[in-house]
Amino acid sequence: MKMGFLQRSAFAAKLTGCLLLISMLAACDPGKEASAPELDKLFRMPAQAGSELNAPKKVLRLWSFHTSKEFEFWQELAKQYQQLHPDTEIKVEYVSSDDYFTGERLLASFASGTGPDIFFVSSPMIKRLADINMLMPLNSYFTPEIKEDFYQPALDSVSMYNNIYAVPIETELMGLFYNKALFDKQHLAPPRTWNEMLEAARKLKTSRVSGLTIETFGGVYQNFSWLPFLWQTGADLLTPDGKHAGLKDETGLKGTDMYNFFRSMVEMGLINMQPSRPATDIGILTNGETAMQISGTWNLRMLETQYADQPIGVVPLPTPDGDKRLTIAGGWKIAVNPNSEYASEAAKFVMWAFSGDTSIPLKWCSDVKFAYSPRKSVMEAGKDYYRKGLRAVFTNDIFGTERMEPQYPEEINRIFTQSLQSLLYSGQSGKEVVQTMQDRIDQFVSVIQK
Repeated sequence: MKMGFLQRSAFAAKLTGCLLLISMLAACDPGKEASAPELDKLFRMPAQAGSELNAPKKVLRLWSFHTSKEFEFWQELAKQYQQLHPDTEIKVEYVSSDDYFTGERLLASFASGTGPDIFFVSSPMIKRLADINMLMPLNSYFTPEIKEDFYQPALDSVSMYNNIYAVPIETELMGLFYNKALFDKQHLAPPRTWNEMLEAARKLKTSRVSGLTIETFGGVYQNFSWLPFLWQTGADLLTPDGKHAGLKDETGLKGTDMYNFFRSMVEMGLINMQPSRPATDIGILTNGETAMQISGTWNLRMLETQYADQPIGVVPLPTPDGDKRLTIAGGWKIAVNPNSEYASEAAKFVMWAFSGDTSIPLKWCSDVKFAYSPRKSVMEAGKDYYRKGLRAVFTNDIFGTERMEPQYPEEINRIFTQSLQSLLYSGQSGKEVVQTMQDRIDQFVSVIQK
């Protein structure tokens, strides 16, 4: 029932009288502070309600090295989540890929207590961060149904010490991209073997065009780019049991062929030693800077849109004999800082985004970029996306030949990186580089086993 004018006047008079009485009592006893909790509550409630509606209580920072459409995806996803959870804001902050791939910027931020709440990790980073308690275990969020929907290799890539430390968001494969126009002009077929790749690089190299671009900058991506070529020789950095270096057998050192072969390409001036942009960027190939580029599925969306008019092809990574195709599978995972003030809210966000409804991961893997989803349900929902254009080459000829990016200890990763720098910049033979690597890995393993 509405209050009448006379009733409202009477109520106002009583309220005014109460306020005057309180003021008089306070004046009579200066040692006591006036207190009217009911009135305080009455006057404060509207301001608090407005504050709750206008300013989220929880602000979570998400660090992303992504650019263009990929960065926009994370911004839109943050807005979408905030609409569902008005009390939570996800702030997407850009960090350059060079800073991110070396990993030092992330570690420094954790050490100073300014690290992000949500961030991306690769398989090699997981052990390093788990060992210093910088990854929140997500076991309690992975129900049996959720775990069943993820492919086991994808779960293995984020698991260690009986914990699941991140949510896999993509599976990316490597291939050899090439300029079809340049190959056609020289009547060259796409290379299947290492020697064919070298010969194509030699014939196509000019003063303005390099023969082959592969990562020369030391770090996570360099190891990712070169590991499949080492594996193709039958070598590995560690034996399956992890107790020894995997670079030697009864016949002698393995892997020297890879170092000797690429050293010859360096000495012949066929490798793009100083690319104009990060080696992950397919623009190095589309702008005519190189004839061939070792890169991955993440570039296909750019080739379908921004560079659709460029004559680019892709084939499986060349192997020593052209047979036994072998590539590497990687991809980023999204993780939570366990020291975050809002760690549980951050965990809910990453699980909502990539372990729930298939629409978000499907958009990421098919529209924003191209990658294979680590989830069975998403792969089924997006099956029509995987056999169009260059995607069909990856699906038909490369998918199924991959090995997952390994979780080596950081010292092993560093030893491999240093061996690649020796390959590119020193005068050592392949045998000398591999022997040094073998000795250093064995020494490291022997120490940690004591």
